[in-house]
Amino acid sequence: MNVKTFYVSGLSVKNQCYLIHLNNTGIFIDPAWNYDLLNGFLEENNIKLKAILLTHSHIDHINLANEFAQKYNVPVYMSKEEIDYYNFSCTNLIEVKHLQDIILNGFRIQPILTPGHTKGSVCYLIENHLFSGDTVFIEGVGICSVEGSDVHQMYDSVQYLKKSLPLDTFIWPGHSYGELPGKTLRFLLKNNIYFQLENRKHFTSFRMRKGQKNLFDFM
Repeated sequence: MNVKTFYVSGLSVKNQCYLIHLNNTGIFIDPAWNYDLLNGFLEENNIKLKAILLTHSHIDHINLANEFAQKYNVPVYMSKEEIDYYNFSCTNLIEVKHLQDIILNGFRIQPILTPGHTKGSVCYLIENHLFSGDTVFIEGVGICSVEGSDVHQMYDSVQYLKKSLPLDTFIWPGHSYGELPGKTLRFLLKNNIYFQLENRKHFTSFRMRKGQKNLFDFM
């Protein structure tokens, strides 16, 4: 399986979306902003799009989902919790459930419900690759001060990932703040402070501490 990273931006937001592909079939994760870049890669490499996986419903992660779903008539996956809480709608939308595998054109996709940044955020585990949206970054974790977010759920989600994923799992987040995507869980355990905080109170108070000049200055 190949992972293609696209660096895109819109509305002053820079983020990463991904295409996993194998044997000329592919799946987008959180396609956004630059349609020509993403679609051009499909056409130039003769890749048939088979599905779209959405980690959560924020605009910088779903911006092109409906357009690609309509053009290629492919399913779009998102957690039931996210769909219900934010009244999200999209062409060919399908609900995913925690740990209920999706088998699609040779891909085995395991959705992992990881609320915290949003009510129904999901990470997708495919082989030894975790696409983490805004739940986990290489450098930190997502903000917990927007509608539907909950810092205690974020703590639980991080603890679950730490305990359930192999150390050689590659992490592919929705944004980067100094480190390139595709580092291993082993790297995060050594370098991401939120993966080192075992105590709930320490974790939650540090993520929500006052006086942060930038919510993404993780230290």
